[in-house]
Amino acid sequence: MSSVSTGYVPQTSPNDPNSFANNHEVKATNYHLDLSPNFSKKSLNGFVDVLLEAVVDNPGVIILDARTLIISQVKVLLDPLPNHKDVREIELFDYLISGEVDIAEAGYPSVYGQPITVRLPQGIRQDFKKGSTITLRLVYETTPVSDAIQWLEKEQTLGKQHPYLFTQCQSVHARSLVPCQDTPSSKSTYSATIRVENPLVAVMSAVINKDKVHINEKFSVFHFEQKVPIPSYLIALAVGALKSREIGPRSRIWSEEELLDAGAYEFSETEDFIRAAEEFLPAYSWGIYDLLLLPPSFPYGGMENPCLTFVTPTLLAGDRSLANVVAHEISHSWSGNLVTNKNWEHFWLNEGFTVYLERRILAHMDENREQGEEFAKFHAMMGYQHLTDSVDRYRETNQMPFTKMVQHLDKVDPDDAFSSVPYEKGFNFLYYLEKQIVGDVVAFEKFLHAYFTEFANQSIETDQMKAFFIQYFEDKVPRSKLDAIEWDAWLHSEGDVLHKNRFESKLAESAIKLADDWVDHNVQDASKQDLKDWTSLQLTFIFGTASSKGSRTRDCRAMCWIAWIKPTNFRNTRMQRLDSDGK
Repeated sequence: MSSVSTGYVPQTSPNDPNSFANNHEVKATNYHLDLSPNFSKKSLNGFVDVLLEAVVDNPGVIILDARTLIISQVKVLLDPLPNHKDVREIELFDYLISGEVDIAEAGYPSVYGQPITVRLPQGIRQDFKKGSTITLRLVYETTPVSDAIQWLEKEQTLGKQHPYLFTQCQSVHARSLVPCQDTPSSKSTYSATIRVENPLVAVMSAVINKDKVHINEKFSVFHFEQKVPIPSYLIALAVGALKSREIGPRSRIWSEEELLDAGAYEFSETEDFIRAAEEFLPAYSWGIYDLLLLPPSFPYGGMENPCLTFVTPTLLAGDRSLANVVAHEISHSWSGNLVTNKNWEHFWLNEGFTVYLERRILAHMDENREQGEEFAKFHAMMGYQHLTDSVDRYRETNQMPFTKMVQHLDKVDPDDAFSSVPYEKGFNFLYYLEKQIVGDVVAFEKFLHAYFTEFANQSIETDQMKAFFIQYFEDKVPRSKLDAIEWDAWLHSEGDVLHKNRFESKLAESAIKLADDWVDHNVQDASKQDLKDWTSLQLTFIFGTASSKGSRTRDCRAMCWIAWIKPTNFRNTRMQRLDSDGK
């Protein structure tokens, strides 16, 4: 009989300390979602079919992550009997949902949720051999407190006519959207059927089947399919009064109509970013690369949902100077989405590699490669500022273990460990390997191509990356150099980077000089020409430099000066003073 358990809490996965899913015994290979949003109740209603493959013989239970979901029915779907067409449905009653109090008393953060433990009947279990599959259907609905979903009233949108919803599942919030193996150690394909009231439009981190869109007087039904295996945190949905416009041969911009023109202009270089990446990486494997320009309440700069990157409207600087965030999210098409950290303790594999790829893309984007390299170094210098800021904050709060590249997250909310450390400390380590060990950027780019080919569609740990790096370069780099890499110190030491890289850039020199002038003299004596044609990125750097050098009064003068020279860009700059992708 189904029930909320008293005292029962399953063990976390041996593959991931932040998930209860037993994916070492049975793994999800596909999800099919059939959902309808109810804006008045702030809930999604429907079911999910989970295709599960036995990793061992005769697993007796299936444990899925869930949080703040109402589960009304659990079934096993079996193949039709001979001479029958219909799938057989066997309802299961022997499942437990762990209670919130039990989870808390076991020492787990509330974000871990209330896992569902489904006990398989003996007849099904005995046929469930290693390599065989079954489909589990869970009929459920989300609740208004499901933290993966943000519901907006029509007054919170630009058009003011229709409501809006969007999801954000990273890092462990997919379990409040759908019962699942909510761990990056599991990757699966997915499909979805989404029913919405007209004139609302649904979009997802998948390819829409345009031939199957069905519209009647009241409802529209959208069908999606993601054929590339992804972790659960990349499942994404948005519903709103959305329009789209083509911005490239494989890209469209989606947004409310009021932002469509600005978005199409700002992100018109998207195809150039993808092609720049393909100059040194394997071919883009996701088919389409669309962008969804969200309402201002979207909490991040960007989110790398495959096929449909979510971006904030604060990137609309008007001069494309903040479009580097798109370069970052495009880089995730290889780092994070194609090759994924096995769990959040190895998050630097996602973000450190992504920041490195982002800066290589920026270098490749400039026809003058020397200028492109200068810009990439300038970007890296800014990133290092963010890293030292994060380390200082953790030192002040006595949380220095979060400054390690490889984390220990047992009974820890992985969002608590989120900072620029995995981004910028990870990047600095890769930059060190490129400059000090390999000594040639082209050779390092060839390694990247091999790395993303070797581990495509897999979830890996740091030791696998280390072993592959050594194997790849063992006949290309002197052994003495490979032996000199202090892997343990880089990966497991607290604080700043082990070896400081040199990022001197001509782009930074003028900003540093002007910042010094602002601090040493009255900023009001400066000329408007000082900041003529400066991008938002340069304004960010000079503001940060002046702030670190000057008094509060002079900082305020500097801030006002920038705001007066270029107010629109400065507003966006302040909101973008986060990590590379704004998360």
